[in-house]
Amino acid sequence: MSEKKTISKIWILEDHQIFAKQIRRLIDGEDDLECTYHFSTPDEFFEKLDYTSDYPDVLLLDLGLPRMDGLEVLVRVRKKLPDLKVLILSAFDDRERVYRAICNGASGYLLKTADPDEILDGLHDVIHGASALSSAIATMILTGFSKHGPDEKTDPLTGREEDVLKSLVKGYSKKEIADELSISAHTVDMHLRSVYRKLHVRTQTEAVSKALRQGIV
Repeated sequence: MSEKKTISKIWILEDHQIFAKQIRRLIDGEDDLECTYHFSTPDEFFEKLDYTSDYPDVLLLDLGLPRMDGLEVLVRVRKKLPDLKVLILSAFDDRERVYRAICNGASGYLLKTADPDEILDGLHDVIHGASALSSAIATMILTGFSKHGPDEKTDPLTGREEDVLKSLVKGYSKKEIADELSISAHTVDMHLRSVYRKLHVRTQTEAVSKALRQGIV
């Protein structure tokens, strides 16, 4: 008697209706995959997440979402369900977003220009514990880590400076950092200037990139 095939449940959070329907149709065409829910907004997604214990095996997550950035969704999901696998499927290919997604626990990062087989292969890879990266994203990451050789030595950060930098990596604005840490916006600016000086950088993007390369946060 043949063994019963395990079917992995996929949830999609994607606000582009036509693209979401195409991806759902692609997933449901596989014998071992099933798209059980599609959400157009983060509010819909989190409402469902709060009232179910039947969680998906993989969340396929867009980053360009209404009223809440996909990176913030990723952070909130990882806090609530740290074992849930999240595969980013996005049109964004800038270095900062990619690094932040990987740093915050994404299991992979695919571009929407990926062909159907690449998306399905990515889902299967993530389900089986591997990572999934579009070739362009993998090249970006390798280039980013090796481009300049070893990073110059940086001065140690204080605990509060690390807190500010961690929030920066998560994609928080200065106001959000101030609210999160219960400090003033002026104090955030003061800590950021010190972080920039110690890391030998001049912008938020450079600070995030260097922090991720050196494993500071």
